[in-house]
Amino acid sequence: MQKPWLIFAIAVTVMWGLWGALTAILLDGDTPSTIVYIIWALTMIIPCVIALKLVGWKIEKDSRSIALGSAIGLLGSGGQMLLFHAVDIGPAYLIFPIVSLSPLITIVLSFFILKERTGKLGSLGIIIALITLPLFEYSQGNSESVHGVLWFILALSVMLAWGLQAYFMKFSSEHMSAESIFFYMTITALALIPIAAFMTDSEA
Repeated sequence: MQKPWLIFAIAVTVMWGLWGALTAILLDGDTPSTIVYIIWALTMIIPCVIALKLVGWKIEKDSRSIALGSAIGLLGSGGQMLLFHAVDIGPAYLIFPIVSLSPLITIVLSFFILKERTGKLGSLGIIIALITLPLFEYSQGNSESVHGVLWFILALSVMLAWGLQAYFMKFSSEHMSAESIFFYMTITALALIPIAAFMTDSEA
């Protein structure tokens, strides 16, 4: 019996959509994006503990696993910090669709490095997705012109970071467990909290 990967993929899409909407609502108030990052990082502790408990607290500790896990975590957490700032200054309804194109990066890297291939329909989907990027436009007048450029650059940066992260996840999955990957993601997310706290005063 095949794994229900499609169900998981749909569930992730729905949860990310809800998460994005809630993030936009929270940042629409007076809460600095750095504080939102700190809250997000702390919430990772609970699922991390649950995941490790389910596998008997077994974690891959070799140098390769540590390097790959740290790379995955830093790309994810760094992208998260950029995303929260982007949503703080730009339109969430455009930022999240751009970020959602991050699998394109993963697909391209998998194609050239891992020699994976997709069908004609998949190739058509990739081309259409690439065409949509120049169509994103948002303006609130001249006073927002700088932010109008900045949020788009930040959104593209998050798309790139998360695309690379997903590629490393795919590559690492043959060497280490998902629970170990999530553990290193949690550790790196928590490690960036002091940086976020230091940056909070500048956003206040």
